Amino acid sequence: MTPIYPPSADLAVEPKPRLDPAALQSEAALDAHDIALETWGERGWAAVARLCRWADRNGAKGLSCPPPPDPPLRPG
Repeated sequence: MTPIYPPSADLAVEPKPRLDPAALQSEAALDAHDIALETWGERGWAAVARLCRWADRNGAKGLSCPPPPDPPLRPG
């Protein structure tokens, strides 16, 4: 029997963005760090949602997975 696993990209741990102490002197650098933290968290929760849907497709019971995001709109 061949084992099944979720996508390896969804199992990779991405380190949390670190604040450079020099950023404390710059409003723009602090804003950039806040944005980095926000997008890091969004990517992490998106991976959890994909893993949830993967587990659901593979027979896990009792899950309440968020639906996949809508595809991006095509310009023009």
